[in-house]
Amino acid sequence: MNGAQWLVESLRRRGVERVFALCGNGLKPFLDACVDLEMPIVDVRNEQSAAYMADVWARMTGRLGVVAVSAGPGHTNAITGVANAYWDGAPVLLISGSADGSSRGLGQFQELDQVSMVAPVCKYATRVDRVERLEHEADQAIAATISGRPGPAHLTIPADVLSAPMPTRPVDSLRGAGPPPARVDQTAPADAALVRDAVEALAHADRPLMIVGNGAAYANAGDVLRAFAARTHVPLLSNMWSRGCVETHWDEYVGTTFGGGTNGAYAALAAADVLLVIGATLDFRTGYARPPAVADSARIVRIDADAGELSKPVEPDIGIVADARSALAQMLAEADGHTWSHEAWLAEVRGMRTRLLDRWEPRGVRDSLPLTSLQLCRALGPFLDEDVTFLVDGGNIGRWANMLLWNRHPGHWVTCGASGVIGWGLAGAVAAKMARPDHPVLLLSGDGSAGFTLAEIETAIRFGTPYVAVVAHDGAWGIEADSRPPDRRAGTVLGELRFDRVAQALGGEGVYIESAEELAPAIRRGLAADTVTFIHVPTEMGGIGYIDRQYDAAGA
Repeated sequence: MNGAQWLVESLRRRGVERVFALCGNGLKPFLDACVDLEMPIVDVRNEQSAAYMADVWARMTGRLGVVAVSAGPGHTNAITGVANAYWDGAPVLLISGSADGSSRGLGQFQELDQVSMVAPVCKYATRVDRVERLEHEADQAIAATISGRPGPAHLTIPADVLSAPMPTRPVDSLRGAGPPPARVDQTAPADAALVRDAVEALAHADRPLMIVGNGAAYANAGDVLRAFAARTHVPLLSNMWSRGCVETHWDEYVGTTFGGGTNGAYAALAAADVLLVIGATLDFRTGYARPPAVADSARIVRIDADAGELSKPVEPDIGIVADARSALAQMLAEADGHTWSHEAWLAEVRGMRTRLLDRWEPRGVRDSLPLTSLQLCRALGPFLDEDVTFLVDGGNIGRWANMLLWNRHPGHWVTCGASGVIGWGLAGAVAAKMARPDHPVLLLSGDGSAGFTLAEIETAIRFGTPYVAVVAHDGAWGIEADSRPPDRRAGTVLGELRFDRVAQALGGEGVYIESAEELAPAIRRGLAADTVTFIHVPTEMGGIGYIDRQYDAAGA
């Protein structure tokens, strides 16, 4: 058994089901080992896509996503997807090939300090120079991806190390059943005294508010969270772009964080006197938990499985190191000893959201093309009640979707994550279908985003992962163009690209929408089809600010 075969077998024993890859310099021994050991390879047309697939797989399943690429440009292409996993805390392992170590430093083909390039967005990154070090480094890297706050790790492994015989281990039998599964498994009960303090603070608050993030999703805390919210009637926000755990409509759920006119209930953040943060990052989406987004006088209670996250970016009044499920279960039991009277505050917060939605309700309805983004997103609503896997890729269209469609936030609704990157959706849809093969996949994308990796339509067809992509075509980078006067839009306006015809040329189905009435039936047919379907929707170029100005000028 050589190093590559040992590595593939180790990944298999840890529960890895497939590798997302693109062949090239230094990677042949690893791919050969995948063939030898029947490890499925999902080979793509761009390394960035492979990394996005591993990221989406990891975020949706909580299991290790493995991306394998070649040296040099293959490695650099993959870094954006790895950075995405870093921003959102996804357990991803990047394996990059390299030429033989014997010529290192002599100007070998595609020589780079790959480790230094990717280390800032990895929890662990190293070059494996000897096959004797492979087991240790692989164990360290994988452990890093799934421990504490999950995140990516990287191994550069030269071809001669992958091809070298793996040292025999006469004490292998002492390892028992083998390495533990490579999946996020956070189980750490909370300190009972801190739980009592946290519940007391919430019960005595006038305007308490909860924010949940990826940590709650990885801990499978959705059912306990719902029970706690129902018991206390504390309004609940989820971090926008995080993985959610609000599977259905809850009275207490009031939408996602982040301002910009997408959620009226965001204003409750500034009014809150006690803020319970559950496995969520306090970053730009919550104004860094500082004024004016959060009042100086507000008490902050944080629950996180990673102690290092508790004081970022502000020190909490009560910091609880625990997994979200365990902590919430303890808080739910403690809640029975208190009287809860937050219904009036909850109604006030719900009213903030409703007033914004009511303001937009009469707007954006038209019979002729182009459709408005409002109209397009409204048409998707009924399909989301059918347990589809839903992905959103795009800036301008994403803002409208966030406003109109996020009255719940299940774990199978996926976005780019906290990075805000666009162009991941076509690749992400492939991984999403693999993660939930028994459910149809619906991707909402802007035309700029969809243009990044169009060739992956063929990849989806080749691997039997059908999905429907609804492409809002406004011929621009919408948010950027909308923020400029017409004579200052250089660099923000795109040309015409018929996505329906591109999909047909690559072996899928394509639909061009010519009236508003055609959209819903086209989506229905696409969801029932066994192929990739691209629905090209001519869409008005206009963000929230643009349409606001347009209606104000008309006196509406």
